[in-house]
This record gives sequence, C-alpha cells and structure tokens, in this order.
Amino acid sequence: MKRWLFLMSVLVCLSGCAHKVEMSQLGIVSGFGIDKIEDRYRLTAQVVNPSSIAGNQHDTLSIFSVSAEGETLYDAYRELNTLTSKVLYLPHLSVIVLDEEIAKDGINTVLDFVLRNVAIRPNITVAIANNAPAADILHVLIPSDQIPITQLDSLSNMCVKCTGRQVNYNLYQVSERVNVEGDNIVLNSVAIIGDGISQGEKIENILQVEPPTQLQIDSLAAFKSDKLVGYLDSEEAEYYNLLVGNSKRYVLNTVIDETYKVAYEARDTKVEIKPNLDEKKVKVECKVSGILMENEYPINLMEPKNISTLQSYFEETLKKDLMDFISKTQQELQSDILGVGSKIHQKDPKKWAAVNGYWEEIYPTLEFEVDVKIEINSVGDIANLKD
Repeated sequence: MKRWLFLMSVLVCLSGCAHKVEMSQLGIVSGFGIDKIEDRYRLTAQVVNPSSIAGNQHDTLSIFSVSAEGETLYDAYRELNTLTSKVLYLPHLSVIVLDEEIAKDGINTVLDFVLRNVAIRPNITVAIANNAPAADILHVLIPSDQIPITQLDSLSNMCVKCTGRQVNYNLYQVSERVNVEGDNIVLNSVAIIGDGISQGEKIENILQVEPPTQLQIDSLAAFKSDKLVGYLDSEEAEYYNLLVGNSKRYVLNTVIDETYKVAYEARDTKVEIKPNLDEKKVKVECKVSGILMENEYPINLMEPKNISTLQSYFEETLKKDLMDFISKTQQELQSDILGVGSKIHQKDPKKWAAVNGYWEEIYPTLEFEVDVKIEINSVGDIANLKD
C-alpha cells in the first residue's frame, strides 16, 4: 500500500509541475547531507529509485546517493546535476542533515539556500550529524524503511510525544528562532551506532534481524543564535521538552535507599517559568501527574501515606535533575534554550529592551528556584503488598 501511495503522489506531481518529464527521468531527492570541506561545501543527495520502490527491479537498492563540492551550496547543487542522468526533483525532500563544522560556524547560510529554493517545501526536518559526516548519515541502509533518511523524519514527527527526546520544527520556525534574542533553538541530533559506516552502507546491513549499524536520534543539539554550542543527552532532551512544553509524557526513574529501583511515567505536566529580572531570579513551577510503572520498594501501596512517600522521592529526584539540567544551560552551554528572555519580553517589553543586547551575558548569572509537585494517580493493575 505504501508503495502505491508513494507512486500516486509522484504521478500527481508529475501531471501538474514536472513539465512532461518522464517518471523514469526523475531523481526524487529524499534527503540532503551538507558537509564543510575546508572552505568548500559538499552536498550529498539521497535519491529514490522508483523502479525498486515499485518492486519492478529486485536486484537494485531503493536509493542511491550522489555528492558534489562547490564554493557555495548552489554551486554544489549544480554539480550534483552533472553526476546523474536523472533530473533532481526536490518537492519530496524531507530531511537535511548538517555536519558539526557547519553547525558551529552558523546555519544561516544553509537556511538562506534552502528557503530561497521555491521547489523545497518548508516542512523539513533539520538534524545535526553527531561525530560523523553528514554524507555518512545518508549512506546508512536500514531495514525498517526503504528510503532510509525518512526514518529521521518519521522519528521527529512521531516520537516527540512518545519519548519526549526529539523536536519538530519546520524551516520557517528554525529560521525565525535562530535570529531571535532570548529564545535559542535546539535541533535533532543523529548518530551512527554499531559497526560504523563501513558496514552500514552495505546491503548486508539490512539483511540481518539486528543490523550491525543503525541510526540513532535520541539527543538534541543546542544552539546560541545560529551556532552549535553543545548537545543534550537523551535524559536532558526529555527535561528540555518538559520545561518548554513540547512534551507532557516522560519517564522518571529513582533509586530508594541506594537499593530499590522505582519507575514513574508522567502523563500530564504543567510547567510555569516566572522570571523576575529585578532580582535576577527565575522560579520554575512543575506540577506532574502520572502512573507508577515499576516498583521494587517493599511497601504496601494500598496505604496512602506510602504513596506520599514515593511521591516525595520522585519530587526530590526530578528537582535535582532539573536543577542540574538548568545549570548546564547556564554554565556549559551559556545559551537560553528555555526561552526565559522571551518570557521577559512578553511580560515587560520595556525591561527587555534594556537588556536584550547583552542577554546572553545575563542568563548564566540568573538564580533559578525549582518547585516540583508530583502526584501518583495509579499504581497499576496490581498492588505491591509487601511490608
């Protein structure tokens, strides 16, 4: 069914916008990888093989890639067209992967290039290649998707809610936020795990139950203006999405008496960030309700006082974790990815006008106070009756 839907969408586009170009002549670009090679750009395109997708050729891969270099991104793009007989077709482009060097130098150049191209739709996932060239990310073959790079797009759209470790911003949103004072952006980060690219680009990688090489997207890349300043690991990514309101569900683990492991899943979370610029303080109020998912602690869960005890343990754990995360944004990243400055702007534009020119110097000096209130609504279908 997916194959037919894909082909139908292509045929619709051909009938209206491809100016009589035959389908066999099209190279449908699903993803771009952009790397910096000294002072030049290397642009890699992952191109769909329609015949393989439709099942007409069983001995070919569903995608191929082409790479070219240029002084500018547009130069590199023009060079791509000399390397294949296919007409590169961009309306189905879904993911752009940038290498770390480009991200550290600033992504405004990339945003300018893609947003000026009328053939590229704005609803595209932008990801940062973590410790790998962007081209290598596009070369990894995976068994779960015939078009490998679309896995990143799918995860970005679906797993924001199911894991709380990803973000989902389109090109316009990214362009707007990297140029706004007081609200720095984070982007998805993708890494190659396992045996590396030497195995990941081989057909054997998709012929095994557990592929030796896989793509992992469960961390975030943090920015100051349009420049990469560091990464958030999977747990920190969950705290980021919790604090900025992107996700209401996440898992909180704690250990009681250095022995007993307990797991809690938040189902609804309300967070308020209240900055007081006069006192250089920020109060964070976090109210959480959820379900006890796993319990090794030997107490009777039918007793309300014991539920209160567990709640207090979770509150202490979450408060400490949030304080550690906020401290990282201030000291290590020195970037207001929580959007505290934008809240000041909304509350008191005059005060914001007085500080927005040097907000990045003020943010690391703010004193944060975190207040957490956790409620356990259910202990699950069974009760632990241990005393």
